[in-house]
Amino acid sequence: MQTFRQKIFIGYGASLILVVLILAWAMFMMLRLGRASESILRENYRSIQAAEHMIDAIERQDSAILLYLLGYQEQGLKEFRENETAFLQWLGRARDNITIPGEKEIIDSIEQNYTRYLGEVVNLHLKGASNQGGAINLYHELILPLFRSTRDTCVKLREINHETMYAASNRAGQLSLQ
Repeated sequence: MQTFRQKIFIGYGASLILVVLILAWAMFMMLRLGRASESILRENYRSIQAAEHMIDAIERQDSAILLYLLGYQEQGLKEFRENETAFLQWLGRARDNITIPGEKEIIDSIEQNYTRYLGEVVNLHLKGASNQGGAINLYHELILPLFRSTRDTCVKLREINHETMYAASNRAGQLSLQ
C-alpha cells in the first residue's frame, strides 16, 4: 500500500513528465515552423532578386537602344547584347524558382514579351541602317510599349513574391504567438 507521500510524489512526477513532453513538442513545432518560414522567405527572395535584375537589365537595354538611335551604334549594340545575356540568365533563374501560384504564368508572359521585344529590336537594327526616321518611329510605336510591358510584368513578379513573403512572415508570427 502506498503512503500519502508516495501518492503526492507520483502526482508531481506525472505532472512534471507531462510538462516536459509539452515543452519538447512545442520546441519541435517552433523549429519546424522556423525552417518552413525560412524556406519560404529564401525562395521568394530568389524570385524577387531575379525580377530586380531583369528590370535592371531591360532598362539598360532600353538605354542602349537610345544610344544606338543617337548614332552610337557600336556602343549601343554592345551594351544591348551584354544586358540581353544578363536578362536571360535571370529569367532562367526565375523559371527554376517557381514556388507560388500564378508565378509560372507571369514568367511565361515575361518570356513572350521579351521574345517579341528582341524581334522588334532586330527590326530596328535593320531599319536603322537605312532609315533613321523609320527606326525612331519603330522604337516609339512597338519597342517602347514592349519594353514597358516586359518591365511591368517583371515588377508584377517582384510584387507577387513580396506579398507572399509578407503573408508568410505574418502567418509565422501568428503561429509562433499561438
